[in-house]
Amino acid sequence: MHDANTTANQHYVSQVEQRLNALNPNASIANRRIFSFSLVDRERFALSLDSEQGLLISKNLALRDLFSFDVAANRRLNFETRFQQYEAEMEVNTSGLLHKLDSRNNDLKKEILEIFVSKFMNFLRNPYSIEKVLNTVGGITEFRPTDPALLAEYNSVIRGRKPQQEYLCSQLNISSDDYQRWLAALFMMFMRPAPSEPNFMESTIKALFETPAGFPMVLVYRYTGEHAGKKCVLSDRGFSSPLPEPHTSFSFNLTSTAFITYLFGSIDHIKLPYTPRPDVLELFKKQQKTVRVTPFVNDLAALERYNQNAVYQCHHAVYSASRQIYGANVE
Repeated sequence: MHDANTTANQHYVSQVEQRLNALNPNASIANRRIFSFSLVDRERFALSLDSEQGLLISKNLALRDLFSFDVAANRRLNFETRFQQYEAEMEVNTSGLLHKLDSRNNDLKKEILEIFVSKFMNFLRNPYSIEKVLNTVGGITEFRPTDPALLAEYNSVIRGRKPQQEYLCSQLNISSDDYQRWLAALFMMFMRPAPSEPNFMESTIKALFETPAGFPMVLVYRYTGEHAGKKCVLSDRGFSSPLPEPHTSFSFNLTSTAFITYLFGSIDHIKLPYTPRPDVLELFKKQQKTVRVTPFVNDLAALERYNQNAVYQCHHAVYSASRQIYGANVE
């Protein structure tokens, strides 16, 4: 079974992303560390530094058997292999995007889409977002695979031995039913009906980018030169939302000196200074959608908003390559 994986220490924010924010990026991978800040007061963006030496990335933002759905003495079934296929190119896509922006190369589609896919995966697998995930995609658990082999795998997710379940539910303050539904939703979102077909997560993202009334925009912010010491934080949730509903928006950390924001605007929700003719609106909705990418360098107001949003919306901690957080109060 392709879900067999011996990993027990399971990261919900990948080590790859954490290493891109390491306080000692030139150290060996096993020795790289990151500063951790516990939330003190959301309203004041107040934090406390957890350790002057930082935390080992190899053990950070992970829970034992979080994604394991069948644990026995001689085997462990989990989603680690499925996650790793998206993590594999994350660093390459991130460095590729930033390099292309530096060289004014506008061929950014691959990096923009693949970065979003890997970051959206982090949203789905984050234990502090289980309620939001179930509200967003939980309806998928009302369905079952029709293929006998896939159905057998699904049943193992539901019926498998989970000795960690009671402890995890206590730690995360969720019910056993919600934990089971979350694991089932993860299986369904990452299941491929056939080897060459997209899974439900990929199809969901494709629909998000291609919504007829939508106009997706991507903003990339980088900090360099005299402002290179002002770092972008990494949230324990892996993302923040820069805009309120009904707008769909995500901000993600790219590196310690860069972050990216995806805005999925809708012509049906935006307030225009005039009312377009119905035929103009229909023409817009029929057009093939393109992603507008806008880079910014050393926009400190944007960095302050990003860091404050990450602090305000985190579960209980944010992480950084610096002992100080621009826009927040470290007490």
